[in-house]
This record gives sequence, C-alpha cells and structure tokens, in this order.
Amino acid sequence: MNGPVLRDIHLPPAQCWPLAPGWWLLAALLVLAALGIVWWLRRAARTHPLRVVMCEIDALEAAYAHDGDVGRLVDGASRLMRRVALRVAPGMAAQTGAGWRAFVHTQAPDASIRQVLDELARERFRAQPALDAQALLSALRAWCRDALRTRVARGTRRVPHAKVFA
Repeated sequence: MNGPVLRDIHLPPAQCWPLAPGWWLLAALLVLAALGIVWWLRRAARTHPLRVVMCEIDALEAAYAHDGDVGRLVDGASRLMRRVALRVAPGMAAQTGAGWRAFVHTQAPDASIRQVLDELARERFRAQPALDAQALLSALRAWCRDALRTRVARGTRRVPHAKVFA
C-alpha cells in the first residue's frame, strides 16, 4: 500500500431544522390563506341575514305581482319588519304604538321612508289597505338594509339566525 489510508466519506446526520426558504414561504402562504378564509367566512356570516331578508322582500314582490293583494303585501311587510327588529333589538320587536314608531324612525335612513312606513303602520289592520306597493317595497328594502347594517356595525350580540328567520 503506497500512500495514506483513506477513510470513507461520513455525512452529518440529516436535520430538519433550520428549514429551507421554500418551507418558510409555504408556511407564510398557508397562514395567509387561513386568515383569508376566516375573513371571508366572517364577512359572509355578517351579510347572510341581509341576503335572507332581501330574498323575502323579493318573494313578497313576486306574490304581489302575481295576485295584486295589497293586504297580503302589507301583512308580509309588517311581519318581516318585526323579525328584523327581533334581530336588531330584541326588546323592540314587541313594542306597539309610539314605541314601535320611534324604533322604526331610528332605523329609517330618510324622511320619505319614515313616511311610507308610517302609512304601513296605519294601513296594517284595515280591511282594504291602500298603499303604493312599489314605494312600500323600496322603503322596506332600505329600512331592512339600514337596520341590519347598523346592527353589524355596532357589533353587538347576535340572535341566532335559525330563531329569527326560520
């Protein structure tokens, strides 16, 4: 044997730390994706009651277009307002008279909507209610939208969806 005695190459034991830059990038992307999903789910949960209410108003409008029954439209609009009130301020949903009128006015975005909703309260129990159906539907949409959005903006305790809009 001429020359020095050579030993085999010894590799250090495999380690999983520190991670390669690609793994850090993947972890950051997973965290961002999780945050995005949480944000999207919270946003969808906040707007869900509004979508349900708008669909109910569309159903009221379709029923009115089909049969032209103003009494049924007035009754449905009044019931829907009470259910929205139950979600927005549970104690106010049982109010009548001046208390209910004051609550409706606090949620109404402008005076024309207040006027139409006051007419709804007056015509609600008449045998043959006389209201402008299109004005009522647009006022109802605006009132519900404003009431539910201010509820979300305040961030107060929520009433479960199944109990209110079931």
